[in-house]
Amino acid sequence: MQLNKRLAYATIISAITLICSIVLPIVPCRIAPAIPNPIYKWNLCSLNPDLIERTNSIKEYFGYTTSLTDTYFLILLIMFTASMIFFYITTKKKK
Repeated sequence: MQLNKRLAYATIISAITLICSIVLPIVPCRIAPAIPNPIYKWNLCSLNPDLIERTNSIKEYFGYTTSLTDTYFLILLIMFTASMIFFYITTKKKK
């Protein structure tokens, strides 16, 4: 498979994953009450900005960031990298 096709397929896969993460709860996140020394609970969350709760809770996507914009970029980067590696491994030409 040529590099151009791999790049195009990886871009499409990462975009579809981002759209699915907005609709479906597929992103791992940690949720805790906004108190000192909270105890976090892992859950799957949706990235729909309309469903974000503004109550007294902390929601960390991937256990790393609370920002939706950073999470969007993380999803695109992770899925693009994973699909490029997958295509590289599965479409190697044997000499």
